[in-house]
Amino acid sequence: MDKIQQLREYTRELECHLDNINQADCCQCGASKAECFLIVEIGRKPEIGIKELAGILKVDKSGVSRSVEELVKKGFVTREPSKTDRRSVVLKLTESGNDRFTKIEKDMYIEYKKVFSMIKKSDQDKVLEALRIYNEACRKVEDRENKDE
Repeated sequence: MDKIQQLREYTRELECHLDNINQADCCQCGASKAECFLIVEIGRKPEIGIKELAGILKVDKSGVSRSVEELVKKGFVTREPSKTDRRSVVLKLTESGNDRFTKIEKDMYIEYKKVFSMIKKSDQDKVLEALRIYNEACRKVEDRENKDE
């Protein structure tokens, strides 16, 4: 197996592991996995707009809008006019949404701590550096492809 095939196989396996960590109802709150990702991003960046949120998650703006609408209906998110641009809407977590955000962050910390503890101390920095390099390469490819569109 050549290095490109190895990269693909390791990435595919990693995707499966990540999917297991990010369970379907990751915050046990009746929100889908996609909605949990939205809660986390809004919690990390209050007053974020739909377009920026879609960019961070690398998904279609209309799909994000539909998912956000579900979170509004469930009482986790509010939409408010932007203070800087009245034509724009910003998203904020409600108290209930913030509780979910805190739970997701705490639960995910515990899950990733379990994984990290299985890596030898002498390899932990190597793993972090490899993931940083991998993510940087992915961003470069995405940026290049976005420029071509």
